[in-house]
Amino acid sequence: MKRSFDSNLLVSVAGAIAVSVAWAVVGPSLAAGIGLVLALILFANTLAHSNGLERITTALHRVADGDPNASLPLRSRPSTKRLITAAAHLAGALRASRDALTSERLRRRILEEALKEGLVILDAQQHVLVANELAGRMLGLQPEDSRGKLLQQCTRCPELNLLLESAFTTNGRHQADFEPPGSPGLIVEGVVACVADENHCVAGALLLLSDVTAARSLDRMRSDFAANVSHELRTPITNIRGYVETLLQVGLDDPATARKFLDIVHRNASRLGALVEDLLLLSFVESPVSRERIQIAAIPAQRLFDWIKTELGPAAEARGIRLSFCGDPTLCVHANPLLAEQAIGNLVSNAIRYAPDGTLVEFGCTRHGNSVAIAIRDEGPGIPERHVPRLFERFYRVETSRTPELGGTGLGLAIVKHIAMVHGGSIEVQSVVGSGSTFTLRLPVAEQPNAV
Repeated sequence: MKRSFDSNLLVSVAGAIAVSVAWAVVGPSLAAGIGLVLALILFANTLAHSNGLERITTALHRVADGDPNASLPLRSRPSTKRLITAAAHLAGALRASRDALTSERLRRRILEEALKEGLVILDAQQHVLVANELAGRMLGLQPEDSRGKLLQQCTRCPELNLLLESAFTTNGRHQADFEPPGSPGLIVEGVVACVADENHCVAGALLLLSDVTAARSLDRMRSDFAANVSHELRTPITNIRGYVETLLQVGLDDPATARKFLDIVHRNASRLGALVEDLLLLSFVESPVSRERIQIAAIPAQRLFDWIKTELGPAAEARGIRLSFCGDPTLCVHANPLLAEQAIGNLVSNAIRYAPDGTLVEFGCTRHGNSVAIAIRDEGPGIPERHVPRLFERFYRVETSRTPELGGTGLGLAIVKHIAMVHGGSIEVQSVVGSGSTFTLRLPVAEQPNAV
């Protein structure tokens, strides 16, 4: 194997021999001059070697700092050639590692931002390795601050702790709904999937969090709706069947009793028919395509009031209730005639049903910008404030004990709300207990020439 010598060492040895010979042959003065020249050569050689190392060191620092333009010196002295070769290999490995790390961070960022769910990655001891922003908002934690900490230290949620315990104990996949702390009303579905190592022990877990508040609310509404429909249908059907069975057993020998029973059957059949009609109408106005299917026209407010007097006037007169119109009779609404009549009819019918005998039900009409506000005012008992937020829900009643006496299907106000929505309008209520209520239906305004 060929050995290499440091150039400075060779210069030093040769210089010592030359100085010794000069001292012996020509004397000390020339020897001193030769020694000085050799010292200068040695210094220059050392300086060049030092500058080469400095350039290599500077280039390596630039590579370590991620400078894409950093490069090692191409020309080098024999003594630093192997060092430059090793440094170039190290720089290449460092760039490859940095590129791989950048790609991995980009993939993780894309995954975290593309997910519509909260994401938390845990190790075998349930320390947080990764948490995205959505998970932070759901659980009330800071993703960066939570890394390396136990998840239980970052958020206080007993239901989530039980879910994690079940998953880590069985080394499987578990899911459950829970309400995170600090977010009342928010329902989160948590799914924990554990990952096992070669010894079948838990190596970590993935926690996915989804906001299912709207979905669970819809499920409850569907369940409540089905239960309410069943209840509302069962009552008249039971009455009809009971009185018909009685008539079949007793016979028609007593005309007065038979007529009384038939009147009850007819009243329950009418109630059943009204419920079915309201269900069909509600289903239509809730449909996403209902706006495309209805025909719109300009309807004068006076025409709507005249229709109310014709249809509901007899029921109001029977109880001494006066129907009054106030406002601009020339105003027109841009709506479907049948749906507009249905909505206003439901509001006036409720006013007549709940208002005391001999009081006033007022039909008001005013323009506000691009909409017409149709207000139905009564002098009834009013609505307690706690009932107002749920007043337009299907089958919701303020006074359930009076429902059999007052009639109605419990769908009237829900139908009004959806009719308003179909037209791009709204419905609101103002009420004071003991001072009556005012329901205001807002529909788009229309010009008179196209009125029907």
